[in-house]
Amino acid sequence: MRNRANVLQVARRVASARLGRGHPIYLVHALTARCNARCGFCAWNPDFYDPRQQLSTDAIKRLYSDARREGFVGLSVWGGEPLVHPDFGEIARHAHDVGLVTHMVTNGFLLDRKMDAVIPYVDRVCISLDHPSRTHDEIRGIRGLFDKIVAATREIKRRDPNKQIVFICTLLRQNADAETLRSMAELMADLGVLGVFNGFRQEAASDHASAKLDAWAPSQEQLAEAFVTLAALKRRGFPILDSYTYMSMMIQGPPVYRCHWPKFMLPVEANGDVVDCMHWGTRPIGNVERTPFAEILKSQRLSDLAGDAGEQCHKCVSIHRVEISEVSSGNFEPLLSWSMLRNPPQPRAG
Repeated sequence: MRNRANVLQVARRVASARLGRGHPIYLVHALTARCNARCGFCAWNPDFYDPRQQLSTDAIKRLYSDARREGFVGLSVWGGEPLVHPDFGEIARHAHDVGLVTHMVTNGFLLDRKMDAVIPYVDRVCISLDHPSRTHDEIRGIRGLFDKIVAATREIKRRDPNKQIVFICTLLRQNADAETLRSMAELMADLGVLGVFNGFRQEAASDHASAKLDAWAPSQEQLAEAFVTLAALKRRGFPILDSYTYMSMMIQGPPVYRCHWPKFMLPVEANGDVVDCMHWGTRPIGNVERTPFAEILKSQRLSDLAGDAGEQCHKCVSIHRVEISEVSSGNFEPLLSWSMLRNPPQPRAG
């Protein structure tokens, strides 16, 4: 039987994490480091993660059970590409059965094959989409990807009209213009999905990756103009999840904030490494196969990240880190955008 935390329990755990008196409550798990895409701007390279090294299915299920037992309420599954994992359905069902609210980030290419696992067991489906046309195929290195995403989105909506679907658009030089952004917002409205427009991630995990990312990164002027356009589209009623707080910060320049993300989120890589987000890929806190999960949660480094050491960092421009941090600091405006998740939009008529 499922045992999801009730609203009061979640509120207590959130408050405890916010005050630095507890451990994170949301697991961010790279299910696999394998990926079927060839994104030119991907920061996660084999310099420090070997795709052959990943937890067994039994170890993954044990991790999820341990996390739920320790009071975790949510799980974000990503990769690599989570749907290339041969046991994705079994793993997703286990997460569902132990009571974790499950969020998946996918490139969408395999959604049509894994629909029977995704629809009943994944609470929110986030699909990376960077262009409202087949140009997206070129950006992600998969022929036919755009058409597959659109078809799979329509099929999910047909089977479960209330399923939460979010398109995540990474702002690049190739899509930061006003015309492309308007077309993206119109596509989201037509399909009945929500959209997140994420500032391009400059917090690359290695110097090699940083050099590669420079070829894709829009200028600050381009980013500012993009978020001016997006704010106007949101005001017109397009289903854009970005808060006005985040968009305003991105318009003004790289956001400056006190980071509270490590208080709530615990990243675990495909090989079982629990990650220190300030030293991603280079200084793991521990490994869930070698150290009991409950013991890892008592790590001094996790405690430091939940205190001044973590709060003083604001290198990341990711919307998730910025908005969680702003709400934790007392700015509740992003909550108005998050409330859109409770009532997924329906496809536009016609």
